[in-house]
Amino acid sequence: MSDPTAPFDHPSTRPNAQPDTHTNPWTVLSRELRYETPWVKVFHHDVLRPNGSPGVYGTVELTTLAIGVLPIAENGDTWLVGQWRFAVGHYSWEMVEGGIPLAGPKAVGPLAGAADELREEAGLHAGRWLEIQRMEMSNSMTNEEVVLYLAWDLSPVPVAPEETEQLVVRRLPLRDALAMALAGEIQDAMTVAALLRVRLMHLEGTLPPDLAPQVAAGFGG
Repeated sequence: MSDPTAPFDHPSTRPNAQPDTHTNPWTVLSRELRYETPWVKVFHHDVLRPNGSPGVYGTVELTTLAIGVLPIAENGDTWLVGQWRFAVGHYSWEMVEGGIPLAGPKAVGPLAGAADELREEAGLHAGRWLEIQRMEMSNSMTNEEVVLYLAWDLSPVPVAPEETEQLVVRRLPLRDALAMALAGEIQDAMTVAALLRVRLMHLEGTLPPDLAPQVAAGFGG
């Protein structure tokens, strides 16, 4: 049986990551599991800080990988999903998002998980996919990692939201979604990053040839 207080072995989502040559200046004296659900573990650590003084450190360790999907229609539209976010206490417009298990019988790869979320939340199937960004979220306290995708060559399928989700799906041009992000109407970090990334790829001419015209239409040229 595994030790529930052992550091969670969170596989890095960074492909071909180079070995880390930096020395960890923190010393962990003790580690205690304080709270656990199937999705998250909260730990208390007694530590020696980098300057050698004693202290405490709390971490939140997730058992899932976060994925986000920005679908692109033939005319340059995308889809946003609106829902109430319990943790922040307000309504949020976001790209298609979800958390996929990293281990266990329901574990799938990032792309398969992204395809599931696109179907469940937006009712879409994509024939073409492109990974555009990998990120760490709030890495001062959590090990959460993110993979973001563009999806195109779309066809409709039945939606299947989870029982905890009450979703509103909105279709709009890419330029309008970007304007919402720049105006602060979209505050979700994954969505902001994806919209800025696809805009940069459009301006730099690095999008796949069969996607570039759609994105150009979405941004108005």
